[in-house]
Amino acid sequence: MNEDTPILFTVWETPVRAQSGFAAALAAVWALMTWLAGRGNPGRPLPLRLLVGFISMLAVVSADVSHAMAHIISARAAYAPVDEILLSHGMPRTIYFDNDITPQQHRMRALGGPVYSGLACLLVLALRRLAPEDTIFHEVLGYTALAHGLISAGSMAPLEMVDGGSILKWSLVEQGKTEEEADHAVQQVAKGSGTALTATGLVIAGSPHRLVGFVLAAGGLITIIGSQWQSR
Repeated sequence: MNEDTPILFTVWETPVRAQSGFAAALAAVWALMTWLAGRGNPGRPLPLRLLVGFISMLAVVSADVSHAMAHIISARAAYAPVDEILLSHGMPRTIYFDNDITPQQHRMRALGGPVYSGLACLLVLALRRLAPEDTIFHEVLGYTALAHGLISAGSMAPLEMVDGGSILKWSLVEQGKTEEEADHAVQQVAKGSGTALTATGLVIAGSPHRLVGFVLAAGGLITIIGSQWQSR
């Protein structure tokens, strides 16, 4: 238990703690969103850019934190509660002190986040269609939908530290593999899918849809690096 890390608040009796690096992460996201707020609207004064950036930062960070909170619901449904949520300079982490549970419970506990983020993305996109264009509300909803979508897709990567890897691992264990064999299989899937994604992204990067290509290539490289890290 992270007793030295202060509790910000609790959600369904689950403490949400924040490390010192979380403030730096908020500042970095605010800076990025402020830049984006001015990139598409160069005539905006700096105070308005900062305001739009701040609102967008809250929306994007909330998408990430609420993804972690969604695991509380699926964990309790699986009778395997989340013990705490830790916010740091990286992605929010769900902390489980009791991992002596069945593969089905592991899998169900991991599903809450991706399902929530995917549904939230669709809901925000629907709301954005109703919002007047060329408004700050429409703009912020776009960033929010993108955050939910990327988090949902990223969380399903076949990496041990995210939900997709956990779901794959415990599905393999349920089919009869040992945990070590399942971990190795997840690493191989991560390397293969990361390589394919990177190659696809580089091909698309040479087309008019270069931004999509760069995003896919970056996702593939992150997956490859993650697979190397988890094999240590």
